[in-house]
Amino acid sequence: MPSVVHETVIDLFRKRPTLAATLIREQGVALATHDEVRLESESLADCKPAEYRADAVIVHRAESKPVLGVIVEVQLRPDEDKRWSWPVYLATLRARLQCDTALLVMCLSSKTARECATPIDMGHPGWTLAPLVMGPDHLPRITDVAQAIAEPELAALSVVAHGRDPGPAGQEAMDVFYKAAPLMADGLGKTYADVVLALLPKVAARKFVEGLMALGTDEYKSDYVRQWVAEGKAEGKAEDIVLAFRTRGIYVSPEAERRILECSDVYQLSAWFPKSITADSVEELFDSE
Repeated sequence: MPSVVHETVIDLFRKRPTLAATLIREQGVALATHDEVRLESESLADCKPAEYRADAVIVHRAESKPVLGVIVEVQLRPDEDKRWSWPVYLATLRARLQCDTALLVMCLSSKTARECATPIDMGHPGWTLAPLVMGPDHLPRITDVAQAIAEPELAALSVVAHGRDPGPAGQEAMDVFYKAAPLMADGLGKTYADVVLALLPKVAARKFVEGLMALGTDEYKSDYVRQWVAEGKAEGKAEDIVLAFRTRGIYVSPEAERRILECSDVYQLSAWFPKSITADSVEELFDSE
């Protein structure tokens, strides 16, 4: 069953099918002239009973005629079986549409991206499939607020790919998203703040949320973001309680430390924190509950 992360990424393409073309161009591939881009059935059944199902199928059309079919696959980890099924996807879609087809593979880790990019030797002379792979090292870093507003999905992917960089590049990707999010159409700023938060590693996610909170606006802070913030505050306060006792030279047993750090009740932690500065022992903290 697809994971939440997997579905979160592929939903970006379902919401905006033109995202696939944008990323394919990043790979240096020229696209056929077209006037329509739309999502189509992911089912890629062939003449055999078995059914193959891609994550997303996007078709570019010119004057209602298919000119390019794009299969989008999200890979969270290497999967050797895909090296057998991906060629089937392409061949089946090519036969259905009778036009060129391309395979675009989205990866959230550089290691998985490198493995997915390994060419697939089909065994026929001159026939080698080289998947078009977009990993953190390939995704463009959006530095223009206007572009982020126009292409919110790409802006979200930019933060996911580059926001984990603790340096200036990561901060710039986040800053552009912060500025663009309130101006994104249809409330997408709020939606994609959730997407970014779900896909970033924990340290980068905390930094991202801190940036949201620093803006002082609730315009695009969803319930998911609020929950994350509350949990983050709880975690920080729990660590502060343990630190307060140790700074005062009071012993904190492993059991007590675990009990404090595992508490996610912000109100309980708020009641404990002042006592951690005055109590003579950790036991007094629990006795006061």
